[in-house]
Amino acid sequence: MFRYSMFTLVSVGHDAAFHYNRFLILMEALKNGTFPTYIDSQAIDNYGYASNLFYPNFTFIPFALIGNLIGVFRAYQLMYFVFTLLTGQLTYLSVYKVFKNKYTAYISAILYTFCLYRLQDYFERAAIAEAITFTFLPIVFWGLYEVIKGDCRKWYILTIGYSLFILTHLLSTLLLSIIVTVTLLIFVKDFIKEPKRILYLILAGCFTVLCSAIFLFPFFEQTISDSFNYETFSSYPFVRIAAKELPKALLSYSFLPSIGITLILPLITRFFISEKDKMIRSIDLFSIAAFLIIIYTSDLLPLFLYPNYIFGRTQFIWRLFEFSSFLLALSCGYYVTNYLKGNTKSFFFLSGIIFLLFASIYLNSMPYKHAKWGITNLPERGTSNNFFLGFADNIEYLPIPTTVNNLVERGNVISKKHADTDIYNIKRSRSKIVFEINTIHNEIIELPLTYYKGYYAYNNKETIDIQKSKNGLIEIPINTSGFVQVKFEGTFIQKNSLYITLIAFLTLTIYAFRRKMFNKIQS
Repeated sequence: MFRYSMFTLVSVGHDAAFHYNRFLILMEALKNGTFPTYIDSQAIDNYGYASNLFYPNFTFIPFALIGNLIGVFRAYQLMYFVFTLLTGQLTYLSVYKVFKNKYTAYISAILYTFCLYRLQDYFERAAIAEAITFTFLPIVFWGLYEVIKGDCRKWYILTIGYSLFILTHLLSTLLLSIIVTVTLLIFVKDFIKEPKRILYLILAGCFTVLCSAIFLFPFFEQTISDSFNYETFSSYPFVRIAAKELPKALLSYSFLPSIGITLILPLITRFFISEKDKMIRSIDLFSIAAFLIIIYTSDLLPLFLYPNYIFGRTQFIWRLFEFSSFLLALSCGYYVTNYLKGNTKSFFFLSGIIFLLFASIYLNSMPYKHAKWGITNLPERGTSNNFFLGFADNIEYLPIPTTVNNLVERGNVISKKHADTDIYNIKRSRSKIVFEINTIHNEIIELPLTYYKGYYAYNNKETIDIQKSKNGLIEIPINTSGFVQVKFEGTFIQKNSLYITLIAFLTLTIYAFRRKMFNKIQS
């Protein structure tokens, strides 16, 4: 994974600058003591952009802390490496806990950790948030197994995996929720047979919400309070894979998106397994489910099977390849293990798989081998360059009807209703504006601050109302002359949701530890 990171570049790829900017904002907030931070005050000519209210950054936190010590480049590279290592470790642990076979766990972990779509997410799309969710999918799988078939008192495993998903990438969580819902419907008989499993599932769901409070609560508070540009995406066309391109999507290393030959070739071993036990049939269903998901990402099926209000927001339906890759890695791990059982040629077979993985990684890295382009520095922070912010002019998390072009044309000025009103001694610091005003009118002032919930305004130290202007900016009524201060202080929910998350995770930790100790005493 380190092979891809140029020593003077953070990353190359489609979304590199957007996520790199989020990382920098978090580093700054941790350094200056404003964490949790929600507003990038320097974005869009200092109008401010609340990407962190809509895009979780929880899994960035440890690396942003380290970044303030060792520098952003090394910290970013370290994040790539650590999450790769964790993906392998957690996949091994989860698969072993479910299948009780270390060889299946080893092979599945290797195939999944270095599957081609994950590499593409990291280094071609540079979609670091989506790529990080690969790390937590195995935990969700293990947790689901415990709730549905295993020891349902281990519901907290599902909570941990699902919470980390939510705290990393919301669109991936949306797709995960669809997959989980379908899975629960398939195994509804298990819940009817043992109703207590329903209670543990509800408990897992409730704690997932609490553990994700640091992001979910401010997110819902903000979305309920106003309408934002991303909502219009629900009517946008989404991207499916053309049917004629499916062979490339399965086998090619250079096609985006790709499952890759490393997850397809080992499936051949299934035809050499004569056993027909219950486990083999279950694994076959995993393989079938993986290919059904792949087919669903193509344009082979009629469009009415794809609710636009869901998939329009995901933009690329082939994000589902994350789940196909995991299911195929599980299947391949189990098939290969069974095929090699008692086979003296196992060393050569496994060596072949490893060779294919290295070949796939090498070939996929060729476009970056002599790359002279990448993210060395962002466009100067505070400028109107919005490349790192989102989707074109109507960037996603601006309130409707605000656009970047409108803000740039307006300029970084304070507007007023009456010409004889005098505004002077204007000062700015982060998401804060202070000025003095002299007026004989009931004045309406529009500030160069994007309207988000969490701003507060004071006139001569008395609180005044904040409204959203027709331009999507902060607007305040001024009835008396004096000193005016407008700043982002955060709502009660924004200030305290962090503590809910910490308490919930602490409670889970204590519960899991006490249960483990109780089991040891019993044994």
